[in-house]
Amino acid sequence: MYITITPQKLGTNFSQSSADFVDYLEKENQDLEPQDMEPFFNQYSDQIPAEEVIQEIDGNTAKLKKVEPKFYSITVSPSKYELTRLQNSSQDLKKYTRELMKDYVASFNREINGRPLSIHDIKYYAKIEHQRSFKGTDLKVKENQPYATKILALKNEIRRISQGSDHGTIKQLQQQIKKLEQTAPHQLNGKRIVQGMNKPGNQSHIHIVVSRKDASNTFSLSPGSKHKA
Repeated sequence: MYITITPQKLGTNFSQSSADFVDYLEKENQDLEPQDMEPFFNQYSDQIPAEEVIQEIDGNTAKLKKVEPKFYSITVSPSKYELTRLQNSSQDLKKYTRELMKDYVASFNREINGRPLSIHDIKYYAKIEHQRSFKGTDLKVKENQPYATKILALKNEIRRISQGSDHGTIKQLQQQIKKLEQTAPHQLNGKRIVQGMNKPGNQSHIHIVVSRKDASNTFSLSPGSKHKA
């Protein structure tokens, strides 16, 4: 299990709203029937709409400055072996997430009003995704990039010929493109691997949006805190 925790930034500035991030997490629900969608969930509910997530996270930022994170993103990525052990991918991952967030709370080793911090003191919303796409930083995409560059140059040449601003044989250029597509070192289902292409196999993972402030909107809970027991 690989877990990362990051504050959400836009360049050098922290996001002032969770709306863009929540919309991004809704991408797999596009064009799906309601019964096939993966809604947000937390410790108490399995059916939380995106609008409620945005409202609750954005409304829980009392006294936080613009230079401070308003929320954090936790990404939980099971290994291929762990995914094969799941009996019901969505339900098992939800159960795991709820136990994980109890550990998240315990790791602060803090008290609120004289009692230990509990799972009821944090505000979080989680979302399961079942797909991952290739990024520009992935090795297979990077090693295919010289082929992509040549293909783009050939397509631009074809466009210029079609517009009459250049001379050449379009058919020959199309054949060169076809050869480059076929000889690129990394292929998936007979197609050159490019940025944005979905990765094969079970890619289920979890995204968690957790508020910087506690559920009462009073105390700041930063996973980057230097607080020690």
